[in-house]
Parts: sequence; C-alpha cells; structure tokens
Amino acid sequence: MKLTCDRSLLEKALSKAKEATEKKAALPILTNFLLEAKGEKLTIKATDLENYLSLDVTANVLEEGAVCVPSQKLVDIVKNGNCSEVILSKSGENLLVECGRSKFKLVTVDVDEFPEFPEPEEEANSGTLDGKLLLEGIDRTDYAIPKDAENLVLNGMFINGKGEEVHFVGTDGHRLALYKSPVEGFELKLLIPKKSLKVLKKLVEELDELEIRASENFAFVKGSEWELAIRLLEGEYPDYEAVIPAETNYNALVNVEEFIKALKRVTLLVEGKVKPVRITLADNLIKLEVSDPEFGEAQDEVEAEYIGEPISVEFNAKYLIEALDNYDSDRVWFKLANEDAPALIEAENPGDEPYLCLIMPMTI
Repeated sequence: MKLTCDRSLLEKALSKAKEATEKKAALPILTNFLLEAKGEKLTIKATDLENYLSLDVTANVLEEGAVCVPSQKLVDIVKNGNCSEVILSKSGENLLVECGRSKFKLVTVDVDEFPEFPEPEEEANSGTLDGKLLLEGIDRTDYAIPKDAENLVLNGMFINGKGEEVHFVGTDGHRLALYKSPVEGFELKLLIPKKSLKVLKKLVEELDELEIRASENFAFVKGSEWELAIRLLEGEYPDYEAVIPAETNYNALVNVEEFIKALKRVTLLVEGKVKPVRITLADNLIKLEVSDPEFGEAQDEVEAEYIGEPISVEFNAKYLIEALDNYDSDRVWFKLANEDAPALIEAENPGDEPYLCLIMPMTI
C-alpha cells in the first residue's frame, strides 16, 4: 500500500472518522482506523460497534492495499503536520507517514481483526432527507435527550416519518422537544442513539441530500463521500403527541431574551443541576421566585402579554433556559393548562417556527 493525499483533506476526514471510534474500548481494535487504498481514493473505516463509518478521500494511489492503525495517533500526526501533502506507505508490519521533513512509523494491527460492516438488505425501506433539516432536528432536540436513562428508548432521537411531515423528538421523561417539518413521502421511523447524533453532526453538510435505508436493526445514512450504518435503539417510543395539551387556559407571550436573563439572575443563589424556580403568571407579568435555605431568596419580573387569573407553578429553571435557547423567534408563548400540567412553550407564530417544548412541573 502506498499513496499520497492532500493533508488538509485528510485531516478533515480523519477528524470526522474519529467520532465513530471508541476511546476506551474493551476491544482494542475499536480504537483503530482501517485504511483501504483502491482506485483513486482512500477509504477510512471506523466503528464502535454502534456506528459503522466509511469515508472516502481523494488520493493518488500508487499501490493498493489495506492497513489498520491507531486512530488517535494518526489524527494527531496529520493534524500537526507541516506539509501540503501526506505520503502513506506500508513497510512490513508498519505504516510509514511522511509529511514534509517529518517521518513516523506506526505499528499496525492485522486487518482481519477489524469488525465486518453491516450491509443494507435489498428490500430495505428508504427515504431522503435534506442535510440542513436533519441538522436542525438534531440541534432542536439533542439537549432533551439523556445519556443513560433506565428506559433505553429515551437515549436517542426519534425520527418519525408521517408521510407528509417528519417529526424529530427528544425526551427524558421530564421534558420534551418536538420539531416538525413538511416532507413528502418520508415514512421511516428511526430511533437514533445520542452518540450517533454527534457522529452525524460531524458528517452532514447543509447542502447534502441524504439517502436513508432502514432494516430492523440498522439505519444506513449515505452522504456525498461517506456512509454511516447506525445500530438503532430497540423498543417502542412513548406516544409523545398524547402528552401535548390540546387546550391551555393560561397563555403568556414573553420576550425570550428577557425571560432567559431573568431566569439566570434569580438562580444565581442556587447551586447544583436542579434549579427550582416558582413561575407566577399575573396581569402582564411573569414573576420569578427562588428560595434557597443556604443562600436566601431572589425575586424578579418580566413583562408579558397576559390577562387572566393568576397561576403559580414551580419548574426546573435549567430546563426552561435550555428550551428557550433553542427558539429563533423573539417572543414565545408560555402556556399552562392548570397547576399540575406541563408548561407548553411555542413560538409566537408556530406556523413560521414549528417547534415546541414541554416541561413538567417539579411537583410531578
């Protein structure tokens, strides 16, 4: 195996591929890349047994072949190289990496030890999504997806193709984020693990048109120069639409930035991840109150368009801030059905920004 490759292109490709490796693997082979030189390209393969990534880089292949090398060492060498072109060549049991005056000899692993990649079934269901839409769906829901929920189906984003529109959903049982977009003919239902979302964010470009095929256990996502097989989470996702209140009796329209700033101010007295804040809707005001037995009390107010009976509910301010941070709209509706129901947050004009968040009160 011997080839030359543009260093900057190789660096970008290796950086993307690194996301699909395992940093502290029980199987040492999972910390390696499989490099395959063939035709006019170098194919980089990486896997953690949940994500299987193949990524192509244009190269001048002088001698075809394959080699398995430590991923982090190769990434660091290419990233710090002082050259425009990298030379990779296999010499015995080593991979020689040459970049300008720098030369490295990396120990290799038997390529036969590298895991086999899953292949899509011929009759697999398929659909297409714009890269920009997928990235938007991930950005809008990722914060609400837990890393290690006991209910394993919650540890990922649910992509729910409904024929005329697609839903991107994330929830940890205490809050829910839902982003909708019209998409004709997309009917796949995929439960993508949280780590796979990070891999996809590294790979997907906004202008990509992604081809997605799905089998019982895997989703196969194909971009312009890469393909990612994702092991799907197993189980039935909760009926998220059933918990969205059809009607709300207490509806306040508030400026997003001012609401976030007030929440951050009153929670200065609270330490820890859980930041209880009592929210009271009153005539043209949202009142915020925090009480901490160790540090004292805090109060603040934000102007809002609200006329109606007062209502007071306690929420985790951290959840409110993370939800509000994801809106493009300058103002949002903060809605309550009653004192025991979740808060429903929607953009001022939901038709222009089809995104909503639900946050359970702390008494539930």
